[in-house]
Amino acid sequence: IALATPTTDPAFAAEPFTADNLALDAQRIDRQITSTLEALKLKLSTLKDLTADAAGLLLSRRIDLFARANAITSTAASGQRIRIHGDYHLGQTLRTSAAADEPPQQPGTENGDFALLDFEGEPARPLAERRQKQSPLKDVAGMIRSLSYAAHSGLDQFLTANPDLAHGPACETVSAWAVFWQDSVSSEFLRAYRQTIAANPVLLPPPQQSQALLAAYLLEKALYELLYELNNRPAWLRIPLAGILAL
Repeated sequence: IALATPTTDPAFAAEPFTADNLALDAQRIDRQITSTLEALKLKLSTLKDLTADAAGLLLSRRIDLFARANAITSTAASGQRIRIHGDYHLGQTLRTSAAADEPPQQPGTENGDFALLDFEGEPARPLAERRQKQSPLKDVAGMIRSLSYAAHSGLDQFLTANPDLAHGPACETVSAWAVFWQDSVSSEFLRAYRQTIAANPVLLPPPQQSQALLAAYLLEKALYELLYELNNRPAWLRIPLAGILAL
């Protein structure tokens, strides 16, 4: 809502989301699929067993991934494009404390609020692309993927501290709880997001189109993460791999 504030600055003014924009989004996601899968195929032989199995399964679903990306072009274009954060995740949020002697500035901030930082966008993308107006749902996808990382990194820390639970039924149980936490928190985030953004109802398409766009952006973000982990933190590959395979 803040980024969609009416302005005379054309670089920040909201614009209608068109069929051409949907086509460009699909093309961008296509490129992400291609670059990520090609890199994954080249490094497949270097991956450990379970990660290699998941990577092989993902590579076998190449056609399905392209179909998912291009499915958005068959939806009706609606909603708006705005300048977005571009790299929105938990690490970009700072929890603030409510001042004891001051009334809350906005409803719902009685117990503090969040300050957002680092609006530079994803560092691996060209600056011109980071400045392009996008659907607000791209930032939503970024936060949902961040919640997945929070769940799985917490799970890894727990299993490292409790190696006796790292295998067998016990591992399956705690892993299921991590997924349950991820799904529950993501649902609550989406519920609160929809409730809040309803103050500007033209920003998002109707629910069915919004869901299709969000699914495509989740796929794009997870593929971006997969390529990043492949090049920087191979031990974390299983997190974006699991996210993509679960879509």
